[in-house]
Amino acid sequence: MSEIILYKDKKDCCGCGACMNICPKSAIQMQADEYGFIYPVIQQDLCVQCGACKTVCGYQNKPKTEEPKKVYAAASKNSGLLRKSASGGAFAVIAEAVLKNEGIVYGAALPMENGMLEPKHIRVDSLDKLILLQGSKYVQSEIGDTYSQAKQDLMQEKVVLFSGTPCQIAGLKKYLKKDYNNLLTIDIICHGVPSKRMFQDFIEFHGKKLGGKITEFYFRDKTKGQGMITRSVYVGEGHGFKEKVLMGGCTAYIHFFSKSYTYRENCYSCPFASEERVGDLTVGDFWGFHEEYPSYDEKLGLSNGKGISCVLVNTDKGNNVLEQCEDQFVLMTSDFEKVAKHNDQLHSPSKYSPKREEILKLYKEKGYEAVDQYFHKTCKKDIVKYTISGMMPKGFKRNLKKTVGKIQYIRGKYNG
Repeated sequence: MSEIILYKDKKDCCGCGACMNICPKSAIQMQADEYGFIYPVIQQDLCVQCGACKTVCGYQNKPKTEEPKKVYAAASKNSGLLRKSASGGAFAVIAEAVLKNEGIVYGAALPMENGMLEPKHIRVDSLDKLILLQGSKYVQSEIGDTYSQAKQDLMQEKVVLFSGTPCQIAGLKKYLKKDYNNLLTIDIICHGVPSKRMFQDFIEFHGKKLGGKITEFYFRDKTKGQGMITRSVYVGEGHGFKEKVLMGGCTAYIHFFSKSYTYRENCYSCPFASEERVGDLTVGDFWGFHEEYPSYDEKLGLSNGKGISCVLVNTDKGNNVLEQCEDQFVLMTSDFEKVAKHNDQLHSPSKYSPKREEILKLYKEKGYEAVDQYFHKTCKKDIVKYTISGMMPKGFKRNLKKTVGKIQYIRGKYNG
């Protein structure tokens, strides 16, 4: 018999690991390529060619998808939960409800393991661990064996919430092979994912610049307001733990992420970047909320400064869960186009740029420090812009955007 081929081109694999989880002989391992992106590799001496791995590829064979039935702007009423979340805390509110009912939650975390921050999916079974899953992670989270863990929980009739990128949710559904009434899935609005290796190299480099070793990293910190503001917790010789808050755009890693230069190859042709969603619920940032609703009074509970989530309700199961959590939210009915206007990946994948090959080639040949040097050489105007933005008082940019939004709204009414 001929050898099984899992994918013919890298654009046909998202690295979810469903094939690895399903293999009855543990013959598949996820291995990093020259840029750090993981792909499944079959150990042919262990493979019995059962073909199970081919049947569970949710990327090449999409599971059922649904268009949103309802769309909301949302924010947690719990100020502590809201503060620790990247946007409005929608995921955290729902996850908290699941955990309070003795359920299990799976999601992306950044634990410190073997001296390095490891972006990976983990299993959480208590409220005190929920914070590990809160906040955005702009890097590929490795699934590991969490698909098989989730299946065991489901078979034991535990309520399971599994969150992840749409391709990760698709992989889970294909791996499970059937729908479980006790499974709730949340997919995030995903732009694309850089590799774990590049992220770890960035963290090591950034730590050295700070004069220590980074032990915690937050992609979205609200200390200075809402947006791409990072916070690093680090420890160095002669001092204890310190923190550094920095505009994300002032770093090569975050800047090139925001420009879509450093994603996996398949991200640029992602079949899940559309209105049709694979999760029961979809969550993300409600960027441009005050532009879409310039007359909205923040005293009613929704504020870009504190963070606003968009929630797309895609299935009846998702709707039932959201209704059960309704009293924990400030909710406002919205519509898909208002959300999609500021979230391009609800219509189409991130656009490929030739700069991707230039940056990744530099990274492969000379390492992350060379990427950082390239960034400071070619992106001086952006660095100045983000530096000035970071110096502005908290709330200044938000109030400016609100004023501009109101002016545009008035002009639109007048011209209409």
